[in-house]
Amino acid sequence: MIKKLLLTIFLGVVAFANPLTVNSSVPELKIKDQFEKEHTLDSNIKTIIFSATKDENNTIKEFLNSKGNDFLTTNHVVYVADITGMPSLITKFIALPKMKNYSFPILLIDEENKVLFPVEKDKITIITLDNSKITDVKYIKTAEDLATTFK
Repeated sequence: MIKKLLLTIFLGVVAFANPLTVNSSVPELKIKDQFEKEHTLDSNIKTIIFSATKDENNTIKEFLNSKGNDFLTTNHVVYVADITGMPSLITKFIALPKMKNYSFPILLIDEENKVLFPVEKDKITIITLDNSKITDVKYIKTAEDLATTFK
């Protein structure tokens, strides 16, 4: 009985969690990076780069490695990745140690927050913000597209 009740509550919460769309506001989220450091998505953030697959993560990594170490901070950008589909042992013993070698933070969403981020198959999501309000959502594919986005 309790399991059924919890499932009903969970499904109800998920049903009301809408993805971020143009003209909606980003809730103030607290998300940990690969170093377990908590970051807050607040009104200072101008752009969210979001990825949901390994290929997208590699494209973003290639782009960010071509920039200075302070690119994200200087441009008020956060890089958010969904690695929730990865098995926990792979995450803990392979992926996270590898990510800790990167020169930039990767905010790692959890199951609860993943429904907020819009996804288009095999594409990187770019969410543009003005004072926490979404002004644009676009989907891109390549590091060159990322470079064009941040010209």
